[in-house]
Amino acid sequence: MDELTQAFFETLQRTQYLPRERMLLYQRGLIEQLLRHARAQVPFYRDSGRLDVLFTADDRIDWDRWGEVPILTRSEAQANAERLYAETLPAHCGAVVSGFTSGSSGKPLAYRVNAVLAAAGSAVLERALVWAGMPARLTFAWLTSAQTRPSATPDGIGEVYRSKLRGATRELHRLDTHMSAEQQGEWLAALRPDVVMSYPGALAQLAQALPPALADHAFRLAICVGEVATAERRAAIEAGFRCPTVDLYSGSEFGTVAIEDRRAGGLFLCEETVFVEFADAANELTELIFTPFYNYAMPLIRYATGDFAVVDAGPAPDNRTLRRLSRIVGRQRNLFVLPSGKRWWPRIGTTTQLSEYLSFEQIQFVQTQRDRVELRFVATAANPIKDPAALAACLSDATPEPMEIVLKRVSEIPRHRSGKFEDYVCAIDAAQAS
Repeated sequence: MDELTQAFFETLQRTQYLPRERMLLYQRGLIEQLLRHARAQVPFYRDSGRLDVLFTADDRIDWDRWGEVPILTRSEAQANAERLYAETLPAHCGAVVSGFTSGSSGKPLAYRVNAVLAAAGSAVLERALVWAGMPARLTFAWLTSAQTRPSATPDGIGEVYRSKLRGATRELHRLDTHMSAEQQGEWLAALRPDVVMSYPGALAQLAQALPPALADHAFRLAICVGEVATAERRAAIEAGFRCPTVDLYSGSEFGTVAIEDRRAGGLFLCEETVFVEFADAANELTELIFTPFYNYAMPLIRYATGDFAVVDAGPAPDNRTLRRLSRIVGRQRNLFVLPSGKRWWPRIGTTTQLSEYLSFEQIQFVQTQRDRVELRFVATAANPIKDPAALAACLSDATPEPMEIVLKRVSEIPRHRSGKFEDYVCAIDAAQAS
């Protein structure tokens, strides 16, 4: 696997500069192999004929009809998971691993991935480490939810993976995020890794509880994965770990989609491993549609997970031709519904602004009715509201249409079942939303 990852990495170092038209040809060559495999070996595609629209009478692919292939939604994939599994795989795909997604969309997806997809993901991460100026010899600490992994030790401790890339040995250590913050801190103090990787909410909390034994340790990089990395969370992580952060956008079933290059700005799409479409090409804020090239075990063709992002349409910062995203916004469940019925991506103040008027350890905004939002906060102070009038004024103009924002002090803000923290949650049902 190391040799394959190294070969992928060396290819990526060249293909990131391909002219747009050559990149499209490169992608189509990979998509065609996947399409022919899915049409022959995957019951979901073979029996439905949903790919037939692409094939001409002489068995060529008519790329002009790509948009006629139906979108595969996450709920459709969940309902047809086993029928999406390939009956046979090409030999080069390697071993197949089964797992479950975190269920962050409300219900887990049973998926299968093959080894080539993992190698491609490792290669694009390696390229991002080069972008970040990281050396070849590194030790990683990955704090992740046990339920998002195909397998885990009972206590979440003891998983160590070694590899060799760029001529140097690499170690990846994994720990379950459901361990206490104290246990996580002790684990990091014993390991003293170069790079930490986890959900930004979990890293932000851990950054405030690092043990004194790490006071002299120089972390090199913190990689945010699995949920939206807000500016406030990133600032907390960088202050606690005393190192820069990088945002990595991926999914268990489709691999890595985009990775940030802080020095250049924005997230660069991993165009050589996944084809990304924008559902609304005319709008900078758009839902993303994926076709990962290398998961033959469970092909996902024109797959929409409900993830939204802001497209970066500005000029390229350098000679790389990879398309870019400004940021990942979130999922549909993070989208609020205004009293008029319009959808709205909430951004209600900032942690810095609110902390001037409210003392809190953690906050979350939850829409409970069309015209009502609860600001739920955890606070240890006896009187956490510092300036009621100023806080009310700060919140009064925070929404584009008049909405009541109610303060609700809570003992804790639980993680989502996926193990993630969420700043904004729409908790109204479909009938209220419509």
